[in-house]
Amino acid sequence: MRTLTKMVCGISLLGASMAVAAGFDGSTPLLCAVTDTVSCDRQGHCVEGPANAVNLPTFIRLDAKNKMAESTREGGEKRTSPILSVHEEEGALVLLGVEQGGGWSAAIAEQTGNLTLTVAEEGIGYIVFGACLPQ
Repeated sequence: MRTLTKMVCGISLLGASMAVAAGFDGSTPLLCAVTDTVSCDRQGHCVEGPANAVNLPTFIRLDAKNKMAESTREGGEKRTSPILSVHEEEGALVLLGVEQGGGWSAAIAEQTGNLTLTVAEEGIGYIVFGACLPQ
């Protein structure tokens, strides 16, 4: 009986972990919370801190299936950006896009939902770290 119980628990945990991993494969929208940012300009001046320290949104919604990224900045400014490319690469969901003369890329770890996002605009670059959850 003990062996059967362990086997059932093991299969349940395996199924749960597979379900969580499946949530980060682009099949469902993700809500990502920005936890840390670094912004540097071409003169080498850098600012580290939370999203609002560099005028970035605290939450980003990524919908790989419908190829759309959405965010709202602290002041209420809403932005949408098309996702031009979606790839699954070595355990990560990789998204690429452009917006207002700049480019961005995001990598979401399929096992954990951890987010690393970069943005390049004229004279300034951003590195954003966060965590995503399936919606």
